[in-house]
Amino acid sequence: MWGFFLGVLGWVGLSPVPFLANLIGTTEPAFKLLISIIMGYPIAIVYHKIIRKKYDGYHNIYFIITGLDMAYYNFGYTLYHNLIPALVMYGTTKVLGPGKENAIVTFAFNMGYLLIGYALTESEEYDITWTMPHCVLTLKLIALAFDLWDGAKMLKGEELSENNKKTALEKSPTLTELIGFIYFPACFLVGPIFSFKRYTDFINGKYPLEKDESVYESQAITRLVQGMLYLIAFQVGVSVFSMQYMLSDEFLENSIFYRHIYCGLWAHFALYKYISCWLLTEASCIRFGLSYNGVAKTPEGQLESKWDGCNNIKLLRFESATKFQHYIDSFNCNTNHFAAEYIYKRLKFLGNRNLSQFFTLFFLALWHGTRSGYYMTFLNEFLIIFMEKGLESILTKTELYHKMWSNNVAKYVLYAILKTYTIVFMGWSLVPFDVKVFSKWWSIYASLYFSGYLLFVPWGFLYKPMMIKLAKYLSREKVQ
Repeated sequence: MWGFFLGVLGWVGLSPVPFLANLIGTTEPAFKLLISIIMGYPIAIVYHKIIRKKYDGYHNIYFIITGLDMAYYNFGYTLYHNLIPALVMYGTTKVLGPGKENAIVTFAFNMGYLLIGYALTESEEYDITWTMPHCVLTLKLIALAFDLWDGAKMLKGEELSENNKKTALEKSPTLTELIGFIYFPACFLVGPIFSFKRYTDFINGKYPLEKDESVYESQAITRLVQGMLYLIAFQVGVSVFSMQYMLSDEFLENSIFYRHIYCGLWAHFALYKYISCWLLTEASCIRFGLSYNGVAKTPEGQLESKWDGCNNIKLLRFESATKFQHYIDSFNCNTNHFAAEYIYKRLKFLGNRNLSQFFTLFFLALWHGTRSGYYMTFLNEFLIIFMEKGLESILTKTELYHKMWSNNVAKYVLYAILKTYTIVFMGWSLVPFDVKVFSKWWSIYASLYFSGYLLFVPWGFLYKPMMIKLAKYLSREKVQ
């Protein structure tokens, strides 16, 4: 009950949190959030040392108590907002059954509740309110409703995809299981999201926790250290690259090249805030034993268990990205998986991939909030990916493209150019997401001369025809 204890210290004016938050240059709610994320690790150790060994039937109760304590410490009595959708879903599943109607009602209710929450709490700043865990909860409950629907289909003998088979549920959760799943302390606040099937396999002892304890302990410590290093890098980065500076008149006094590089580096370090949180939560997930992901062969040919089932960031792919698809593949992986499996693929009836992708990105923007910046950022992603896929399909058919990548000198020059491109335009595309409101992101885009739109918007009607004509002279076979 550490959260309750720290809360009491705050009531009587003895909490060190305000002083420490001011010392590192952050807000008190943000520092309390960081404390809570880090506390997931010792909570996991207590779970293994005491609960799992001495009170085997109390897994869910332990997660509920520790998760509620964490929620109360951060959000006070407003934690009830996170309970209401869970109780509603439990009731609708009982009344409607685990089918299509329940999935639709769960989707509509949770998105509606979240959007009303945003309307009541959202400001121009980075808000840490009950809507933060609620956006994670929304995806978990929507996924759970669809997994129950898939389970009902499976019982009827309907064919499912391999991914759907892995998460389909033939049995509805009990109320205790559902609340434990929601308040699981390692993931309640900022994710990552995980399937209810993973949760039940974990608490029912289907993962080799005793056999591989030394393996996942070591991997958990590695992720914990990485998380702390990225947290330090974030603090250093934001002290050098500031959004407030980009909004100032002084920023305009620099060259256009400098402004683009500055904006790109600002974004790269700004993303470390999320990466550090995900690494720290993943460390807790691994330490709990929730992250088991089967076995794989080592380079020596031996079988070794994998503990990356709750991985939300692929560090090497992110840091070495040379196109925006690399960012999508490596950043916020579990949310991207949710969007692919529960939104994009279930829009197959539209009969158009670009349309399905557009509505998937619109859903993600809506899920983040109601401010214009969110929608502009995901529109930017749509435009960039649309251009990159089209350009790549043309270039890969030319002999010159393959010769350049096989040349030892040319490939490093290309890598440097592409790396600069991804950093610069990640900054450009992320600006609206951070500042949220139209007046601010429009001001920064004006200072960058709207360069991204000059590059990406004309692709389909101007640059693409030109590239196709050029490729005809360079390709090994005629580009259609």
